[in-house]
Amino acid sequence: MYGMQALTEADPAQLGDYALVGALGRGPRSVVYLGRSAYGQVAIRLLAAGDVEAQRAMAAAAEQVTEPSVAQVLATGMHGDRVYVVSEYVQGVSLAESVRQEGPHDPARLHWLATGTAAALAAIHQAGLAHLAFTPANVMLGAQGPKVVDFGIVRPPEPAVIPAYLSPEQVAGHPAGPASDVFSWAATMIYAATGVPPFGEDNAPAVAHRVLNISADLSRLPAPLQPILNQCLAKQPAYRPTAQQVLASLHGAAPNQPAVGQPPAHAPTTTYFPPHPQPPAPTRAFPHSPPPAQPPGYAPPPPAPSKSSTSLVIGLVAGLVVLLAAGAAGVVFLADRQRQQPVAIASPNPSPATSETPDSGPTDSPDSGPSESSDPEAGESPSPRESPSSSESPSPSESPSSDAGAGTATSTPERTSVAGRWTGTYVCNQGKTALDLTITESSPGRLKATFAFEADPSNPDVPSGSFAMSGRLTGRVLDLKGVRWIDRPGEYIMVNLQADLTEDRPSTITGNVLGGGCSTFTIERS
Repeated sequence: MYGMQALTEADPAQLGDYALVGALGRGPRSVVYLGRSAYGQVAIRLLAAGDVEAQRAMAAAAEQVTEPSVAQVLATGMHGDRVYVVSEYVQGVSLAESVRQEGPHDPARLHWLATGTAAALAAIHQAGLAHLAFTPANVMLGAQGPKVVDFGIVRPPEPAVIPAYLSPEQVAGHPAGPASDVFSWAATMIYAATGVPPFGEDNAPAVAHRVLNISADLSRLPAPLQPILNQCLAKQPAYRPTAQQVLASLHGAAPNQPAVGQPPAHAPTTTYFPPHPQPPAPTRAFPHSPPPAQPPGYAPPPPAPSKSSTSLVIGLVAGLVVLLAAGAAGVVFLADRQRQQPVAIASPNPSPATSETPDSGPTDSPDSGPSESSDPEAGESPSPRESPSSSESPSPSESPSSDAGAGTATSTPERTSVAGRWTGTYVCNQGKTALDLTITESSPGRLKATFAFEADPSNPDVPSGSFAMSGRLTGRVLDLKGVRWIDRPGEYIMVNLQADLTEDRPSTITGNVLGGGCSTFTIERS
């Protein structure tokens, strides 16, 4: 097996219920082992002794991420005074190794890689986490597509690291968050397309200077990718799109996504400037989540100042060695759990993969793979394709008629309702797909639905299928989750739907399709 190292006397023979087979990678702050149990193989990262409470809190938040493009965190435990994190084991090679062996990706494969990894970051951010170490070594290419690994751990920077994929704010030692991941994602996509890191990898001070001051050369990338990558590489974090906006852009259109903020005319965009000192900024709340817990010292970066300071930039570059030698805890936002079970995506089959690279960090999963293990219908016989009867839909609430003798009329406010049949389209890796969604309300606010999909005229190769959903309507927030397949085509997997309604009885709903490289949906009442 590629990269496997024999266990030594210093290694434990077992962690929890998992017998250890060998070491997949060793670093100064952790060791990644290949573990085995009755349920299959897993990757187990044994962390160095440290802040146990912080380590377990971050790993617990990571367990909430169920996006198939992410190597799922399965459990945590203690070995003496050290925390270990059990993750899905991905049999494959890292993106870094793939490019070294086979060269840059062609445009079709690059788009497949970009959508899968952008979906992974969107899910990680929605769970209240930031990766903060997104590099080609932490993207695994396996039989089920790209998977992002090595997230959900408290990790100070390596003293000798060359910051080829770090964001300007990380290089300068300032607070980092989801926007930092977006920058690193763009730098990684450039490497996948060209085989060369966008800011070089010669020595730390030189690379740091380029990250802070020099624009990346995008001329060798496919033209459709250049605008969104250029936005992602903005030196100021406030001017970068979110991962969800990136995903929507890769799918062509995003009618419900806010436009990416553009720098004012006077703002320098080719040089990084530190944020102004300011009182703590309010925590950014993720959609439909209560305000997340704020890590000490984190505040969203404000807009860039309008004046430059040559001496400040020189100082930032010179101070890189100090930054890299000092520990910096990973950022956790700890938002509410947002489960995501993405829909069926047809993706190019990567080159045959046999193992996991030691530089990829905690890798992955039981042989069954995430899509199978997360499928609630495992072991069931497929039931016939059904749609809930329209007769089950509750009748609209009605205002009582006026009482002629009373001289006044009272009315009951109309309750928000989405019951009925809806038709439209959604966008995933397989392209635009026709959607037929039938929703019933089993009790006030509690919903059941059938999600039926088929080929759109513009995309005739998509197969037909359907699955059952359940969820809630809370105020004007619609939240539906896939629960059971009715008619499953091949290896397709279920998605979730989420939308903010604009009125109590809408005629059109536009929202997000969560998971699996999907972006948005638009449906109209039939």
